[in-house]
Amino acid sequence: MKHPLFICFWVLFLLATPALQAQILDNFSDGNFTQNPVWTGDSVSFKISAAGELQLNATAPGQAALWTSGNIPDSSIWEFQVRLTFDPSNQNLVRVYLQTDQTDLALAQGYYLEMGETGSMDAIRFFRQEGASKTLLATGQAGLAAVSPNLQFRVTRTASGLWSVEAGTVGTALQPQFSLTDNTYTGGQSRFLGIQCVFTVSNATKFFFDNINIRPDVPDTQAPVLVSASAPNATQVNLIFDENLAPSSAETAAAYTLNNGVGQPLSAVLSPNQKTVVLTLAAALNTGIYTVQANGIQDVLGNISGVQTIDFQYIKIEIPSTFDLIISEIMADPTPSAGLPEVEWFEIFNRANKTFDLAQIRLTDATSAPIVFPSYFMTPGQYLAICATANAPALQAATGGVVLGIPMSASLLNNDGDILTISNLDGQVIDRVAYDVAWHTVSGKVDGGYTLERSNLNLPCLGAENWGSSPAQLGGTPAAQNANFTQNQDQQAPQLLRAFPESPTSILLTFSEGLDKSAAEDALAYQFSPFAAVLTATQVSTDLAQVRLTLNNPLEAGTLYTLEIENSVTDCNGNPYTFTEIVQIGLAQTPEPQDIVINEILFNPPSGGARYVEFHNRSSKIFDWSKFFLASNTSTSSSVVAVVQDRLFLPGEYHVLSTDAAYVRNTYQGIVSRNVLQNPLPSLDDKADSIKIYWADAGQIVTLDAFYYQNTLHNALLSTSEQEGVALERLRADGPTQDASNWTSASPLITGAPGTPTLPNSQAQRSPNLNDEWIDIPLARLSPDGDGREDFLEIFYQVPEEGFVASLTLYDADGNTVKSLLRQQLIGTQGVIRWDGDTDAGLGGKSRPGIHLLYVEMFHPDGQVRRIKKAIVLIGQF
Repeated sequence: MKHPLFICFWVLFLLATPALQAQILDNFSDGNFTQNPVWTGDSVSFKISAAGELQLNATAPGQAALWTSGNIPDSSIWEFQVRLTFDPSNQNLVRVYLQTDQTDLALAQGYYLEMGETGSMDAIRFFRQEGASKTLLATGQAGLAAVSPNLQFRVTRTASGLWSVEAGTVGTALQPQFSLTDNTYTGGQSRFLGIQCVFTVSNATKFFFDNINIRPDVPDTQAPVLVSASAPNATQVNLIFDENLAPSSAETAAAYTLNNGVGQPLSAVLSPNQKTVVLTLAAALNTGIYTVQANGIQDVLGNISGVQTIDFQYIKIEIPSTFDLIISEIMADPTPSAGLPEVEWFEIFNRANKTFDLAQIRLTDATSAPIVFPSYFMTPGQYLAICATANAPALQAATGGVVLGIPMSASLLNNDGDILTISNLDGQVIDRVAYDVAWHTVSGKVDGGYTLERSNLNLPCLGAENWGSSPAQLGGTPAAQNANFTQNQDQQAPQLLRAFPESPTSILLTFSEGLDKSAAEDALAYQFSPFAAVLTATQVSTDLAQVRLTLNNPLEAGTLYTLEIENSVTDCNGNPYTFTEIVQIGLAQTPEPQDIVINEILFNPPSGGARYVEFHNRSSKIFDWSKFFLASNTSTSSSVVAVVQDRLFLPGEYHVLSTDAAYVRNTYQGIVSRNVLQNPLPSLDDKADSIKIYWADAGQIVTLDAFYYQNTLHNALLSTSEQEGVALERLRADGPTQDASNWTSASPLITGAPGTPTLPNSQAQRSPNLNDEWIDIPLARLSPDGDGREDFLEIFYQVPEEGFVASLTLYDADGNTVKSLLRQQLIGTQGVIRWDGDTDAGLGGKSRPGIHLLYVEMFHPDGQVRRIKKAIVLIGQF
């Protein structure tokens, strides 16, 4: 069955001008075919393509035509291009009519070229047409028009009827096809020029025509004109002239010069098309505008041009190095929107004085394969928003900034945090940002709709401290300067936050900010005592504030090492490392019960505050926090959390675990901030609950301490409402954890708030030495005013054997009973009893200042009796 055929007739009109001056020029750069020259006919079946070519644009098979008449003399030259994006055949062909006498092709008389025939060796064929009769006059090179031909033509006819046809693939030299003499029909006024397209419906948009030049064949007396110049690379410039050149002059390097210090080229080579001269330069071009001069260039007929100049622009495309391009803004959680479209995007900034083709870089996150960027020239100082290709139009329309779509997932950016890396094709990291939702500096913007912005783009090796919530009203500033932009210089010296042995021969150092790579990787800058040779120092690629040290020999178990760091280690702004305190490190050991004790707990925080638990390493051992767990157990529920910290707990240190480490650091003054660790806590009740710490590794479990707390352990003078926000402190690290007298309320005088996280407790006491005394009061006075000094009275006792019953009563100076601390109560062999200055009147009752008498009676079933009196001074209260 035959396919339906579509026939289009395209006619280009030569406006009425004298024959010797007639010329048709059209490259369709004006974007239309309705004027200069005017084409008429079935115009709805044609359009100008995005590439600036006349394109057939039919939607169904049928017939269409465009035509006009003009003066095409006998002596003429036809130059044009035909591009077919299919293989021609007898059902899909094109005919170029050079001279006909009417628009009705079925009756026309004249000449045409044809491409398309049965077989695979299609050639250009030349016909004479006499109405319905067609006569083949000549055939060109076999196969030239067989496979998706993209050809340029040059056809000449002399007044005597000598026809010559040349053709070749666009960009290559023209090759002679045939010559013949036929003078049956003449040119002149009211002649038509056109192209007939025959094709199946599948090829209804695959015919293209361009660069049409029809002119009279008159003697050439014009010198060649330099029409364009371009630089495909830094050492080559291509010059294009308007006609064929004589090789002898075109390839004379001395005929050309360039400004800006480039000078004469090393060589000049004429291309096969005879119009393009390729200059090879002695000096490489840089980004900028250049002027090239040509002098004494001849065409093939000997016409010589004078001095000609033309300008061209060259953009030097370079390979980005570390921090040339940086990630400057991240919209990981666009919902709910503050004004911008609800799409994920991030922004990059070109901070180098270079131009980059983004096709040379790749993007990865923590888990994805490399994502290829499309080709895009990014200029110095430019901001560019990057998003998924499908979302680019929406982001572009909403912001007006430059948006580039790349083939990334629309949900690539994790809301809570991710690691974004841009690298070049060799894998060299250009910038890497391990962002975290905790980097937001405005709490209300954590839940979405606002970007994280990099503040100082000149300090790219800084981490979280250089990022914050966007203050922009719309939630971000895609493809524009960040709303929190600053040029404040970093004058803060880097500090070592922690040193952690990942293995006996590998130690990870974490600094307070990113470091200069070359300085950080100087192995000689790190010295251990006792001596341990550092083999290598390597900056961690995902965190520029971390350095991994590899030791030549393993650390010895049970040895505490001191690390010294030279001030040659600097941050990226050149600030040297400054010694602030001794850094110690060693291999972690297995703990025993009470090596670590619960030392302080804030279980009832103020509104907006956070709970914390403080631990004290009262041993001489080193522990690895990542091996520990916390638990809370009641009769109805249990809660266990792991300590998620790669940190060492050194002898004598106080460490705090909190669900909001930033709150603790900001609330309590003068504490050791680096020892406040962000970590989940078990479920802890505001009034009474339990907290336990245990160690587990390789199937072995050691419980170190457990504390069953209740709010009655607070100072008796504090009401329930006054206890809110007050930490409970351990008095003696070596005293029993579950002894109620070993706990009391913290004072606010040391840190400005009632708690001493990371510091020795405000109420810490030392155990007395009773010797043979049954009762000892180390300090026989108290001042219960909450200032952390002498807030309570401690009464230590030690009896010779078990079984004693005791009564302890306090009297004022008038002999009135103030407080019965014990009433005929069985006691242990030793312990401590505390008086907070309260009375038997109940919670809130306070004794008057003055001299008080403590009367102690101790009885044993075997008849032993001991009665003791001690004078006590109670100093005035608030």
